[in-house]
Amino acid sequence: MVHFEMHDDGIVDLRLYPPHAQTDEADYLSALDRIGHLDGPYAIVVDISGNTHLSREGEIRQAAWAKATRQRISSSCRALALVRENPNPRSRQSFERLWAIPVHVTSNRDEAHQFAARHLGRAARS
Repeated sequence: MVHFEMHDDGIVDLRLYPPHAQTDEADYLSALDRIGHLDGPYAIVVDISGNTHLSREGEIRQAAWAKATRQRISSSCRALALVRENPNPRSRQSFERLWAIPVHVTSNRDEAHQFAARHLGRAARS
């Protein structure tokens, strides 16, 4: 299941979690498109629960999206927090190479939201 929500506080919440549906990949890619058109400032929390893998076509579309939105996200987004069951430094490093924004990887959803909120607070005080 894919859940996408834009909160009034500027946090964009994208969740992928069981039970998985056949529409998950299309819904996920649609959410990415919406994020790619956002004006800032905002911060993203991506919560990936369970094993979710994109098809080869989905991976290609995701990579094309990341390339196409690189400049816009780097200038509009203040931070990205990724929630994974088993966080590892490679996940953080992959996203840090994509965009010039702070990235945090954790297994704790509350911690991810706190990270995102802190970076929005810094942006608001500037």
